[in-house]
Amino acid sequence: MTSGASSKPKTYTQTFVEELVRLAADDERICAITAGMPTGTGLARFGERFPRRFFDVGIAEEHSLTMAAGLALAGRRPVVALYSTFSQRAFDQLVHDVCQNDLPVFLAIDRAGLVGEDGTSHQGMFTLSAQRSLPNLAIGSPKDEQEMRDMVVTAISHPGPMSIHYPRDAGEDLPDRQGAALEVGRGEVLRTGDDLLLVGFGPIVQRLLAVAHALAAEDGLEATVVNARWAKPLDEGLIGEQAAGKRLVVTAEESAAMGGFGDGVLDALNRAGLHIPLLKIALTEGFVHHGAVGELRAQQRIDVPGILGQVRDALGVMRGERPAVSSATRSRSRTTAA
Repeated sequence: MTSGASSKPKTYTQTFVEELVRLAADDERICAITAGMPTGTGLARFGERFPRRFFDVGIAEEHSLTMAAGLALAGRRPVVALYSTFSQRAFDQLVHDVCQNDLPVFLAIDRAGLVGEDGTSHQGMFTLSAQRSLPNLAIGSPKDEQEMRDMVVTAISHPGPMSIHYPRDAGEDLPDRQGAALEVGRGEVLRTGDDLLLVGFGPIVQRLLAVAHALAAEDGLEATVVNARWAKPLDEGLIGEQAAGKRLVVTAEESAAMGGFGDGVLDALNRAGLHIPLLKIALTEGFVHHGAVGELRAQQRIDVPGILGQVRDALGVMRGERPAVSSATRSRSRTTAA
């Protein structure tokens, strides 16, 4: 933890724009686009520094992606920053203008995951599932703000389209440093253990580390924790290697379960011939309503106590101690409780 003068850790959004401004100072090809969200995405700061390279197209997300495709074809390195929920409006343009032409467009997906008091329409739940099927598109999410900087550098230098998902949250209060390019499609092992495998996509990895510590201290179970970094391309070799011999694999993401990161891991294990029980930690079916982010995470059981409880429930089912509860039943009960 840093002991700097700042009273609060920087947000992922602040870190994103700081790194982007740093890179743009040395690379005149970099330009930034948003659709009526210059303040929320942080790009107002980019616009102040580079006004001729900043474009706010208004509430026209579709146009932001088509414009980015044109700029990329002209040799620029466009960055489009949109809230996750509003990026859905530009899905057709992402498919046909950007991905079909394999263009180097950096799509910065702000407010990925639960947003909170902005209400149901702003929850960033569905973008990851929608994007996973798109050819040529690489999809990443950082575990902390330092890795956020690394992913900005990686996306700017990537030869094709890349989507980076990050939350509205503050980071881990880590010291500032310049970003460094990551190998696309390569994850990392953060903790080793012989009993379970916990694989996370994005900042939820921090919660998995806390869960692994609790399982070791309270249950005598040792878990390996993998920071996937990339939902696409997924590091199937690393995940398969770490899954072998484990009694349970747990995936964690702050997005819709259907078609999401966990399904990608399940497909990878099946392709590798590893038929190991898998527990998907994700948002349940249905829309998530208004509330403080911490309360919503607790309601969805994706905070540390909730994830820990779900892992223990799954292990209890495997031992025949507890009946299985369907995700639909959990979703209905939470909706009623809310």
